[in-house]
Amino acid sequence: MRLHYFFGDEKVYMDNRDINQFTGTGLKEDEIRKVMVAGDRDARIRALRTCRLRVLDEVHKKQQELDRLDYCIRQISENVKA
Repeated sequence: MRLHYFFGDEKVYMDNRDINQFTGTGLKEDEIRKVMVAGDRDARIRALRTCRLRVLDEVHKKQQELDRLDYCIRQISENVKA
């Protein structure tokens, strides 16, 4: 069954397989639209790789936050031992 979605003024047709592929990927609605309207296979792959870089950048930022938290935990632990 094909469903249609409107992304702004653009009408995009997606089937259940398309929807399932994007579930849980972290893609934003505008990114999904760009992938779906990209046209040929190579254009869709380029659009997905761009999205992947954004998600990876978010992962790196979260890793930095975790590193800072670990540092704070170590500092507090060392002060308690002293």
